Amino acid sequence: MGKAAGRGRVVSRVGKRAGKASTAHTRSFPCPDDLWDEVESFATEHELGSPAAAARLLLRSGLSVERRVRELKAARDWQIEQAWSDLQAVSGGDRTFGSWDEIEQAAERARLRIRERQAIGKRAAVD
Repeated sequence: MGKAAGRGRVVSRVGKRAGKASTAHTRSFPCPDDLWDEVESFATEHELGSPAAAARLLLRSGLSVERRVRELKAARDWQIEQAWSDLQAVSGGDRTFGSWDEIEQAAERARLRIRERQAIGKRAAVD
């Protein structure tokens, strides 16, 4: 914003605050016309100002989705491994799985949670 003492150069405060994440490099890649047309339409529909802005948004969103898919897959795999381990322990006699009454109570609690989530979803859809 001001001149550095005795050197005559301009120092920008923005440059000092903005870290590596703020640097943007121009990227170039081949893109089929039909795909770029969709990006342009997206930019127009969402009033993003330019197809480049839409492409950045779609790239960030797509990467986020892919990251979440990997996390969910890992969680699912862990749950399957846990269930398999529990099943082996029960079948081997190392662990009991409880009475049928306890299982029915747990199932009823799960059904109640499902109904509550559905009711919340319906209320959100109406609002």
